Amino acid sequence: MEFLIAGDSTLVVRFGKEISEEINQKVRAFRIATEKHKIKGLIELVPTYCTVYVFYDPLVISTKEIIKQLKAIGEEASEAVLPEPNIVEVPVAYGGEHGPDIENVAKAHDLTVKEVIKRHSGTDYLVYMLGFTPGFTFCGGLGDDLATPRIKDPRLKVPAGSVGIAGKQTGLYAISSPGGWQLIGRTTMRFYNPELEPPCPVKAGDYLRFVPISAKEFEKHREEVEAADSPPDYSKWEPEGDTVLNVVTPGALSSIQDRGRYGYQELGISASGAMDELAFRLANRIVGNDDNAPALEITMIGPRLEVVRETLVAVTGADLSFAVNGEAAPLYTAIKLNPGDVITFGAIKSGMRSYIAINGGISVPIAMGSASTGLKGQIGGYKGRKLEKGDVLKSKAKSIPEIFVGYSVDPGEFMFGAQDGVYRVILGPEDDYFTEKGIETFFNSEYSLSDNCDRMGARLDGPEIEHNDKGAGIVSDGITMGAIQVPAQGYPLVLLKDRGTVGGYTKIGTLCTLDVFRFGQNKPGDKVRFEQISLEEAQNLLRQMEYKISKVGTKQKIQALTGAKDGDLLRVVIGNESYDVFVEDVE
Repeated sequence: MEFLIAGDSTLVVRFGKEISEEINQKVRAFRIATEKHKIKGLIELVPTYCTVYVFYDPLVISTKEIIKQLKAIGEEASEAVLPEPNIVEVPVAYGGEHGPDIENVAKAHDLTVKEVIKRHSGTDYLVYMLGFTPGFTFCGGLGDDLATPRIKDPRLKVPAGSVGIAGKQTGLYAISSPGGWQLIGRTTMRFYNPELEPPCPVKAGDYLRFVPISAKEFEKHREEVEAADSPPDYSKWEPEGDTVLNVVTPGALSSIQDRGRYGYQELGISASGAMDELAFRLANRIVGNDDNAPALEITMIGPRLEVVRETLVAVTGADLSFAVNGEAAPLYTAIKLNPGDVITFGAIKSGMRSYIAINGGISVPIAMGSASTGLKGQIGGYKGRKLEKGDVLKSKAKSIPEIFVGYSVDPGEFMFGAQDGVYRVILGPEDDYFTEKGIETFFNSEYSLSDNCDRMGARLDGPEIEHNDKGAGIVSDGITMGAIQVPAQGYPLVLLKDRGTVGGYTKIGTLCTLDVFRFGQNKPGDKVRFEQISLEEAQNLLRQMEYKISKVGTKQKIQALTGAKDGDLLRVVIGNESYDVFVEDVE
């Protein structure tokens, strides 16, 4: 058991470096044992082929302490506690339009198509993990007689339900997505349904048994698997509260976000959440909300919104020429708006994403523990999608707290030593896959964001980063927010909020949490550089950020709750706990 650092809030517990049922049993046993111990500060566990990614809050539990506890758990964990596996039968129509690569597999092994079908359906395959996209199922146990490399030119779209082969892996695409596996068939069984709990019918440790069916039988049930690409049934979707804003025009990409969805990454469901979480949280606090109140994230081209009911609004993040009734309006300021007022945006002056918070938050149903819009999985937010013309945004707030009207903060006070265009990186977890020259190139070069950047991540153009003789590929592994992958071509790829949950490329380092948020404000063509910092330095930045944010709006919130006129807010720290004390001025 080996512990690796993957950023300031994630640990990698590694049990090996190869696809092996024995190693994966240790992974699953460790995961079960860790969950039973309920470690304070542990957020989420994501098991993979050979590792468990441990997401934790370093402000609640130190890295040293959580490693100590995990070591003790690992020494006690036993494969004997693993539950009896479920065997899930999966009907598959092999070949033809459903398996366009089956003849490639047959030819590679001097087999007939019938022999490929017989061998593939004649074995039960262990589900090692889920990831990449929601419900994508990675299975091992494929013999050398069927093992076939990925296709040279990956498809832009692989249909939902496709069954494929990649090396010694076989697996299943739960939703339509790009992919490079050899497609040998397609199932009618739906492997991702966000309306169910759990949303996937299998989990790591189960076995898949593929059962051949005819193309005619597939057609009878085609709609069942293709429903995985359709939005859930939102016919009864009705947020609580009163309408506050009408969407006149939606902008390029406007979506409702909170701080993210946790507990589902092991099923391939991204955490999502606000890209610039610092700006998002400040917007909420400026209007008197809790940090996690749902707010609107807008990208580059903002919406036109009509105010229906009196409200309090704050816009933070990028400067996209925010205006009210055609007049420029200040950012990072609580503005009282009245029915008939119109919010608009214009030219990009700086940044990429702005956040619009309204007092009381935007009211939407919670999906899998979060209000965040997960575009890939079509969940959360406004019917699992970006905003459209004619949408209405509601809030449950009955009145606005007048004490917040005009309240503002200076975003310059929240830089915490950051320099424009420079992003701080903690090395690892696979920095040992790079030459000394490669690491020097990474930290001493300027890169620019390519056009290939979105909420999932950003590909960078610039000097090639050199790998050592270990190469660029690893056994598919977890991915944390801000991870920087470097595939064989040598370019860095920074992974962000909507990233896939697993990937098979080396990760040279991870952005510190604060700089992940800053990175979300970059747009194509922007220049960036990287600077190495230690784990301790990164966690200290996180501590400073949390302390500073926690003071924003706190005095005003106490005044709104108590009716106090004015006074001083004092922060008292006792041990590891802090307390806010408001001392009212009295005559």
